[in-house]
Amino acid sequence: MAIFNNDRFFRNLSEFDDYLYYVVRKEGYEAGYTLKLITPFISAVGQLEVVEKLLNNVIFIPDAKKAADRILKFCRVVVVSTAPKKFVEETAKILGFREIYASELEILELDDETRANLLDKVDIIASLNKEELYRVLEEIFSRLWDKIEKIRVIGAKEKAEIMESYNPKFPIAIGDSITDCKMFEKARELNGLAIAFNGNRYAIEKADYAIVSSTALSEAVVIEKIFSGKKLEIEPRLGKIFKIRESNMEKVVKESMKMRVKLRGSAGTLG
Repeated sequence: MAIFNNDRFFRNLSEFDDYLYYVVRKEGYEAGYTLKLITPFISAVGQLEVVEKLLNNVIFIPDAKKAADRILKFCRVVVVSTAPKKFVEETAKILGFREIYASELEILELDDETRANLLDKVDIIASLNKEELYRVLEEIFSRLWDKIEKIRVIGAKEKAEIMESYNPKFPIAIGDSITDCKMFEKARELNGLAIAFNGNRYAIEKADYAIVSSTALSEAVVIEKIFSGKKLEIEPRLGKIFKIRESNMEKVVKESMKMRVKLRGSAGTLG
């Protein structure tokens, strides 16, 4: 079964993550704990296949290495990700980033019947919508919550806590999704800035600025201007930057999502 080529399956698990956080408000559950939901299915397949699949499908935003080199000249970069640690370490190392926090990929012990049942449910999950999807997933996970709750992953709360632990004088938080919202709030609380880069609505609504661009060089230019005290603007060839409080929110979200999907494909629609 090509579980890791099933985009709809992952989109539906991401939607269920939003549902648990925003609608159910499940105790102890944080936005971005999607990896907890995916882990039983990863466990049913096997860790090695998952990591190899991830590493073999890395696609960087254009000019990512050039941008990383320029940014590192101006500030200390700490990568905080909800993704599996080995995957984040391998990709961050290519860009020259060394301080990394990411989720531990824990393989659960599952009996043969549970393993087979989970794999059989992948295509079913991918075919469902809204209430029916939530009902089926709640039934599946009701038998697994005791195992899932023990999995150590990084979500929205953990991202904010890690930022605060550095006691930064002027933190600049850059993110793009729901998992970055609490980090954005913490950055402003610490007199810093929150920047959404090709972010979705969740991120943009909590950001100070939104960058819409097809190149990572736009991030480098903005960082350089922040530290040189210059006006935050970028050349049209590099994209656009919006000051959220002075912009039309719907216009910014529309442009950002269009670029997000262009660069990331269907993954760009995830929360």
